[in-house]
Amino acid sequence: MKKKVLSLVLSASMVSSMLPAMAHAADGSVTFPDMPNDWSTTALQSAIDNGLLNGIDGKIAASENLTRAQMAAIVTRAFGTNGNADISNFGDVNTGDWFYDAMASSVKMGAFQGDGTNLNPNANITRQEAFTVLARLFTLSGADQSVLDSFSDAGQVADWAKDPMASMVKAGYVSGDRNMLKPNSSITRAEFAQVMYNLLADYMVAGEDGTNVQGNAIL
Repeated sequence: MKKKVLSLVLSASMVSSMLPAMAHAADGSVTFPDMPNDWSTTALQSAIDNGLLNGIDGKIAASENLTRAQMAAIVTRAFGTNGNADISNFGDVNTGDWFYDAMASSVKMGAFQGDGTNLNPNANITRQEAFTVLARLFTLSGADQSVLDSFSDAGQVADWAKDPMASMVKAGYVSGDRNMLKPNSSITRAEFAQVMYNLLADYMVAGEDGTNVQGNAIL
């Protein structure tokens, strides 16, 4: 089925807390000494090339976990969100925090909702939280939740995450790990890169009009 084409606006740096010390190869491409050579390599390189991930102190740090604030920074900048929601009712964000605008923007766009009291910006984002955010942003919902039954840990998926998790699985963007969804585990930078690679069929240059894309696209 042909999916909706999304037009996103990418900034040069996608995570404000990750100030990179990048090395460059002779051809000008960004290189990292700790780039893994495994299932995540292609997705990580794609995320680097297209501005979704930058390095941390000159390393790609593929196995490190993403925090909720870092995820908010990525999605708000990627989607070109303008303006902030009033998040003064959340007790764990302050106007002086580096992530304040990212969290406020992510709440305005509906990506993050918090628990009513806190937004938990410094907590590692779990896989089910990350998949829920992405499902909201890519308008994925309504899948038959029985698709989760094929995973041995389906019972660990929170009620609020069942629809987005099922929708991500049904659409083929999430396949699990050794028959497990690991919903409560933190998502790593490599895992995030892989899911984004699965979600995005194409990266388009501004000015490319009338292009048909099977899947989602970033502009």
